[in-house]
Amino acid sequence: MLQHLEIHNFAIIDQLHIDFEEGMTVLTGETGAGKSIIIDAIGQLMGGRGSSDFIRYETEKYLLKGLFFVPHLSAEGQTFLSENGIDFSDNQLLITRELNQSGKNTIKVNGSPLTVSLLKKLGQFIVDIHGQNEHQALMDTKRHIRLVDSFGVDQYSDIYQNYKEAFVGYREAKEALEKTALNEQETAQRIDLLTYQVSEIDESAIKIGEEEELITERDQMRNYQKIVDALQNATALLMDQDWNVVDLFGQVVGDLNSISDVDEDYANYAEQANSAYYAVQDLASSLRTTQENLYYDPIRLDEIESRLQLYSNLKRKYGNSAEKIIAYGERAQKELDKLTHMESYQSELEAELKSKEEIVLNAGKNLHEARLQVSEYLAKRINQELQDLYMQNAEFKIEIKPSQHILVTGLDNVEFYIRTNLGEPFKPLVKTASGGELSRIMLAMKTVFQTNQNITAIIFDEVDTGVSGRVAQAIANKMYKIGVKAQVLCISHLPQVAAMADNHLHIQKQEEDQRTITTVTTLSPDQRVVEVAQMTTGETVSDSSKAAAEDLLNQAEDYKAQI
Repeated sequence: MLQHLEIHNFAIIDQLHIDFEEGMTVLTGETGAGKSIIIDAIGQLMGGRGSSDFIRYETEKYLLKGLFFVPHLSAEGQTFLSENGIDFSDNQLLITRELNQSGKNTIKVNGSPLTVSLLKKLGQFIVDIHGQNEHQALMDTKRHIRLVDSFGVDQYSDIYQNYKEAFVGYREAKEALEKTALNEQETAQRIDLLTYQVSEIDESAIKIGEEEELITERDQMRNYQKIVDALQNATALLMDQDWNVVDLFGQVVGDLNSISDVDEDYANYAEQANSAYYAVQDLASSLRTTQENLYYDPIRLDEIESRLQLYSNLKRKYGNSAEKIIAYGERAQKELDKLTHMESYQSELEAELKSKEEIVLNAGKNLHEARLQVSEYLAKRINQELQDLYMQNAEFKIEIKPSQHILVTGLDNVEFYIRTNLGEPFKPLVKTASGGELSRIMLAMKTVFQTNQNITAIIFDEVDTGVSGRVAQAIANKMYKIGVKAQVLCISHLPQVAAMADNHLHIQKQEEDQRTITTVTTLSPDQRVVEVAQMTTGETVSDSSKAAAEDLLNQAEDYKAQI
């Protein structure tokens, strides 16, 4: 249940704190006072679509907080909280949502951040909001199957999950086969292209690392004369000239060796000189060997340039490295093999599709049987509720017929039918039911669904529009019965509904500092009498209207005592 709601800068509400109680709570007040805004705020906490239009004029953001006590959260809901790291040890959920002018949402549940989409999923486990136009869902036959499945979730959730998994396998097999359904010309063109690409890559005989080796060899040839000149000059200075570095270093070594026995320092100098002398000799020898091994072959250079150009062309077509070019060739060869052996490949895919189709058809048959059982029970329950809503001669039924296609929802077409008068044939609900009948049918379904699900708060936003008299009283009775097992919050203009509530909140619009603000007052018993009287006769309250209101409230208490 919703225990506390806090609203800041939302629509015309600047600041509002509301404590809610168990049972049935009615919100009344003049049109435009902010009743539906409060429901909108709760909807935002349940993951409703946010908009900067909700932000109060001349403020930067809105802030909403809701404290929910959910002692009987469904197993699926508890799994959701666990998977998203949300603590739920005390059966309470503190949900906050902030939205600024740029449209940025900040959402937290018990301190853990959450996205709007995840908040919307969480909201489905906590609160059911039944708006003025929700009965229009009954006018969309595509949604009938969803309504049946939402009722049967506990009875055949495993069967439905098996079907969904089977459908995914069937769809993947079907798509794979469809991809092979190219026309002959397209297939021939693709084979020609792949043949050319595979041949080009194979004939190139490229190797990993070859390009780098060729670049090194090419650079040496391009700089051949420069390298030769430098090596010749260095070698001459080191050992070929009359006065060269090696000979001069030899004299240094001789001089230092002659005094090495005089002192330890001189011995160290001599040792260092010897090491340097042999290092210079090794360097000179290496330079000469390198020089002798150098060569310049213009024919070889042309071959290298041509080979590197081939690498450049292949990289531009198939990938920027030898590894990627080779990998592309392997993939192209595999596709070419499939296309050149298309008949056998298609036969494999057709066999796979047939196998997957048998699996999904069997799973669909099981789902169909489960739906039939649940639909029969659901229709029976709804008909019982319709009797209480003064539709005694009405009979509701659910038709489940085979679909011509394998669908993600199963193999069924589900549609609601009704007859509202004795002796009349059943007709599709979408073609026959009036607005008032649709409202009562949806209320009957809500009553049945509530007993089958673990939703702890149900909100009715003016669902009683367009009814009066005994039908209005029947709707009030039905809402109260729902409120016995779950918290009910309802906005209503009907005195019968207001009188039936356990708690009565009056929403009022006032002016303060030249701005409109909304206030909420919990009505006392005497105040309730006045409010119900005004709802019955208008703003002027007479003794007779007050007496009628008291009588209506007393009748409500008598009804509650019998439940």
